[in-house]
Amino acid sequence: IQNSAAKLVTGKYKYDHVDNDLHDLHWLQIKKRIVFKIALLSYKAINGQAPVYIQDMFTYSYQGYIPRLLTPVMNTRLGQRSLSFIGPKIFNNLPNQITTASNTDSFKKLLKTYLFKLSISETMNLTK
Repeated sequence: IQNSAAKLVTGKYKYDHVDNDLHDLHWLQIKKRIVFKIALLSYKAINGQAPVYIQDMFTYSYQGYIPRLLTPVMNTRLGQRSLSFIGPKIFNNLPNQITTASNTDSFKKLLKTYLFKLSISETMNLTK
């Protein structure tokens, strides 16, 4: 669907390639978009900007001035796909410059720029 939308916006035909179009439109690929949303929810939970039920999913501590989310122990594959498990893994693997952003807008800008520079395999390594 994302590729179709990019073709529509750029005026390309059905069988044209959209490899560079996503980058030119400054759109993240789907896998990177998922990582972006999870990291943003985690950031908002730490800073009290998320709904209370999302804030309650995370336990965090500070190492100096750097926030760190504690990863709960999950024994099932389903549990390991939950926001409370994968959120801390992604958030803790981000550079300190991003996690210590002063506000949500700067966090989003820094995170999106960072994700654009990563390959898909490097993006997936954030979840490990």
